[in-house]
Amino acid sequence: MKLALIGGSREADLLEVALGKAGIEVDPTGEIAVVAPHPFDTDLWECAAISLASKPHIGLARAGWVPEAGDQWSMAADAEGAAGILAKSGAKRALLAVGNGRLAPFYRLSSIEFCIRSRNEPHPPVPPHGQVRSMRGPFDVAGEVVELEAQGIDALVVHNAGGRGGWPKLGAARELGIPVILIERPKLPPMEMVEGVEAALAWVLGRAV
Repeated sequence: MKLALIGGSREADLLEVALGKAGIEVDPTGEIAVVAPHPFDTDLWECAAISLASKPHIGLARAGWVPEAGDQWSMAADAEGAAGILAKSGAKRALLAVGNGRLAPFYRLSSIEFCIRSRNEPHPPVPPHGQVRSMRGPFDVAGEVVELEAQGIDALVVHNAGGRGGWPKLGAARELGIPVILIERPKLPPMEMVEGVEAALAWVLGRAV
């Protein structure tokens, strides 16, 4: 059996490895499919839902982050809303981890310096006030505490990507008492969904019998 895998997320990469070990061939022409882009890649999610309408498929999207005791989170529906909250927060230097396509509303805030993280080239344009830092994980909470203190960060703006890789900066913000503005996930196309690689693999193997 062949499986079409629409990827772009860490979970998609892990699933592809697991499929290879199980003897399942990944091929765009596969008779079933798993849709697993980054949770914020709405264009790819929507295109996949349309192209796979007549083919059995399932979506794989990791769970989003949820606040716990000690977190100071404000929720925003989108980047414009997050920029509005930030503008009223009194922050002086904010860390942005929102993806290159959502930076424009923040660049209009002239009273705040920004530290923008970028792990892939091309890097985003340097903000009018602040810098772009080229950084690649893995990260841990202790290291992020040092980084946030060194950069003088007093606010974080993060998209709710979920997963373990991006979590340490939120854990560091909790330890330091730094407020976080979290951009909520966009609504994904209706389809059967699972949150973990194991569940997606079980779905595939159940159709390989």
